[in-house]
Amino acid sequence: MLLEDLSRPTIDGDVMVVGDDRAATDTVQALAGRLPGMRGVYAGRLRNARQVEALTVNLVSVNRRYEAHAGIRVTDV
Repeated sequence: MLLEDLSRPTIDGDVMVVGDDRAATDTVQALAGRLPGMRGVYAGRLRNARQVEALTVNLVSVNRRYEAHAGIRVTDV
């Protein structure tokens, strides 16, 4: 798991954060930003969670098939 691999100085990726309480999503974004190379990106209201979770399932499939560590990076924000 990338978070446990202390030989990697950073993890290049974004955390898509959804929620209806903006203060709570700001807190989660800030926590994600404390990981070197990571960033929390507000991805809309809680009703968007289904799409974000489906994307996660697809990434797991890609990582298994290619024995990779594919992730998400949102660009131009």
